[in-house]
Amino acid sequence: MTDQLRIFLLCILIGAVCGVLYDVFFFLRQSYRKQWLRILCDVLFCLSFAFVYVLFSISFGFPPLRSYFVLGLTVGLFLYLKSFHKIVAFFSEKLYNGVNRRYKGKTRHGRRGKRAKTG
Repeated sequence: MTDQLRIFLLCILIGAVCGVLYDVFFFLRQSYRKQWLRILCDVLFCLSFAFVYVLFSISFGFPPLRSYFVLGLTVGLFLYLKSFHKIVAFFSEKLYNGVNRRYKGKTRHGRRGKRAKTG
């Protein structure tokens, strides 16, 4: 296998790994209604994506940036979003609904909104 093909496949893998990172920042982004916080989440994702790429680039000894690196990262992220993301979204929705159902109705006075009895 040529070095360029190996690096391209690694870039696809890095893009898919960063898809998981995208899900984390997407969840945080959806939690906030203020526009500046959403923009901050997007900027933090881009910086984290760049950090992961540089980390892998140094550890695998990639040559200077080439256009097929960017293509591989983009393809990996796209493949993640179109395939594995649906599985992750399904399980995270199940987890969210389970936690929400468990804690629904609890108040600071006790379970299910009932006031604690005082002596």
